[in-house]
Amino acid sequence: MLLLGVSMATWAIVLVTLLFAVLWVQVLILHYRGAFHLVWMWEPVVYLPVLVVMGIIAIFVHGVFLEVYGVALMLSLLMGLSGLVFHIQGIVHEVGGWNLDNIMVGPPPIFPLSLSLISTIGIIAALFGR
Repeated sequence: MLLLGVSMATWAIVLVTLLFAVLWVQVLILHYRGAFHLVWMWEPVVYLPVLVVMGIIAIFVHGVFLEVYGVALMLSLLMGLSGLVFHIQGIVHEVGGWNLDNIMVGPPPIFPLSLSLISTIGIIAALFGR
């Protein structure tokens, strides 16, 4: 199916690339607020711009590169899941542990899953774009 002469898989990759760019800004601001006190906080800050560049390339280059892009997206899916674990650990280690106050002011536990969700959409687009 084509929209303006472009496949839906390519449009999905465009959307995923834009979402990664917006997500990168949010991650940078929130991890800067957390003072990058863990080295793992740099992981999405460094990796998301790489995914944006790879997404821009994937819009124009198909074939084998989409498989490489799919592997990179699988890594980011795992990164989002590990971020969920880190955020939950961050809340639990706060004074008072797992309570509503710490959930509201601590690291947002659901936010890393947005990386996993966007990555999943990108993986599906990369599979259909081959």
